Amino acid sequence: MKQWLLAGAMLAALAQSPAYADDVESLHILNLNFEWRRGLTLQMHTRLRTFENIGAYNQFRGGPVLLWQANPRLLVITGYYFTNQNRRVVHTNYDIHRAFGGLQYRVLRGETWSVDARGALESFHSDQFQDYRRWRTRTLLTKKLRLGEPYASGEALHERGVWYGRYTAGVLWKVNARLKIGTGYEFRQAMTGPPSHVVATLFEWQARRARTPHEN
Repeated sequence: MKQWLLAGAMLAALAQSPAYADDVESLHILNLNFEWRRGLTLQMHTRLRTFENIGAYNQFRGGPVLLWQANPRLLVITGYYFTNQNRRVVHTNYDIHRAFGGLQYRVLRGETWSVDARGALESFHSDQFQDYRRWRTRTLLTKKLRLGEPYASGEALHERGVWYGRYTAGVLWKVNARLKIGTGYEFRQAMTGPPSHVVATLFEWQARRARTPHEN
């Protein structure tokens, strides 16, 4: 019952968000996972974003993420991203360096569902703005079904004195033992200005597995 109440709260928060957004974006993610030993995975993450009604290049980012399953419920996350960012309208690019670290904890779990809470601190550096930090916290509900793994999440971000949110829902499919694909939708609020609707795709490849596979 608790998981359905949480899902209802997420959907209610999404429904209360403004229906109007000034833009439609797309987000395309590719992850390559290298599991060196049980519970320790190096993920090479890349993503490409478009904006201005999916008609212009918005962002490319990539970098390594280290995932350590400290125990069955606790996941430790640390990493670095290099980002090339495009400005709206004027279409000039600049680079951003982001280092981050955080924890994810499995708050609730059942036979076919789970609820995870994640908190992370990020540090941003660029020659285009003054360095700053951002705190983000997310609650994620997932459920395993025969046809796939639907999920829904709500996230709060705090950046330079401003709070804003992101709300996501989608489905993941496990094609085989190594390949997972997914598609989803995100309502993304901005720190300043109107929000956006984002259509997302995911491809995740288990490039290397330890002798005893596990799931994060």
